[in-house]
Amino acid sequence: MSIMVPSLINTIVNVLIFAYVRSSSRRVRPQIVTAVANISNTQEQRITRREISLLRQTIFMFSIFVGGWAPVHSGLLIINLIPFNPMIFDLLIVLAELSMLFITMNLFLCNHESREYCKNKIRQFFRQ
Repeated sequence: MSIMVPSLINTIVNVLIFAYVRSSSRRVRPQIVTAVANISNTQEQRITRREISLLRQTIFMFSIFVGGWAPVHSGLLIINLIPFNPMIFDLLIVLAELSMLFITMNLFLCNHESREYCKNKIRQFFRQ
């Protein structure tokens, strides 16, 4: 349950983001293909490089999330059935924390607006 609910929420949000990006690229594209549309009424639905990059990024982040947190929650189930060393469970918790750190770092590395926002906030903090 603790993996399925966040995974479902993550999937829903990623689908909404992808739909928004796809619709925004279609609002811009019709101006470019008006000459082609006059020749042929059927317009081919193509996935752009931007959309492929977004899909790749969301799938990668989702796999990092599940790969980091699934072992911890699976360990909680297994510890009730089979006793094992508590040190292993502590290592699984560190893995989950590292996955969250990686996801946060990736946000700032890949998102220009977030990076600029944080830079501006840090600059404002040190000016005061």
